[in-house]
Amino acid sequence: MKLLREPLVQFLFLGGLIYLAYAIFSPQAEEENERSIVVNASKVLWMQDSWKQRWNRLPTQKELDGLIQQYIKETVLYKEAVTMGLDKDDGIIRRRLAQKVEFLAKDLVLYTPPTEEDLKKYYEEHQDKYKPEVTYTFTQIYFDPDKREESTLDDANKVKEKLVEQGSMLQRIEGLGDDYMIANYFEANTPREISRNFGSGFAQSLVELKVGEWHGPVLSGFGTHLVFVNEIVSPPVPPLEEIKARVLEDWISDKREELNDAFYTALKAEYTIVVEDGNVSVLDVKK
Repeated sequence: MKLLREPLVQFLFLGGLIYLAYAIFSPQAEEENERSIVVNASKVLWMQDSWKQRWNRLPTQKELDGLIQQYIKETVLYKEAVTMGLDKDDGIIRRRLAQKVEFLAKDLVLYTPPTEEDLKKYYEEHQDKYKPEVTYTFTQIYFDPDKREESTLDDANKVKEKLVEQGSMLQRIEGLGDDYMIANYFEANTPREISRNFGSGFAQSLVELKVGEWHGPVLSGFGTHLVFVNEIVSPPVPPLEEIKARVLEDWISDKREELNDAFYTALKAEYTIVVEDGNVSVLDVKK
């Protein structure tokens, strides 16, 4: 089992799977020459499986005939395009073919299922990924710049002085500001929710404020506000047992990327790379 976990062994398996897939799905199979098109049994099965994955059922005979005819049409046009040299020096085709190899590598990456220790280590190394967002409970008083115009900030500061004199105990705030469609009290809002309601500038200002004090004036997309932060809650990271499925999914995704990078690095090592600037070679390496 330890042997299967070695990156070199995994890479060899990956390479074998990719070449096997190419042999199965390549439109230029051995029995097919330049002027013939062979729709073999494996290709038909692949069409049926692809249809089933998309529509959750096998194709009818009529639908299968349509898939086969579409494949034949595409192959005829593809062969003619290659004969005419239309595939040469085409940036779009180059990118599409490169993407196909990359997707194939990702789909066929061989990984050994992680042990409990592997998941625990991954979970501990990626705590920030699983930490819930901090929430803010706050009270705001709104001052409408359209109504108050140049006196908006002065009015807000005067009200703030009265509120500070009251201390941390919140008194009735009705009538201290202007009525608007936004509420005065917001409970356990995340920065994302605050940004959605007030704009990113207001949210950024709010997360820097101290609890139990009146702050402001604080600007938002609506206008000017005085803000009292009632509570800031920073939830702990959930135990591994509660989010194990998510951690496993992330582990697999990262492992695929890791092995895919190793696959590309190994392929690149087989090439001599030369980068030229005009007639001058600026890079001639094999790496």
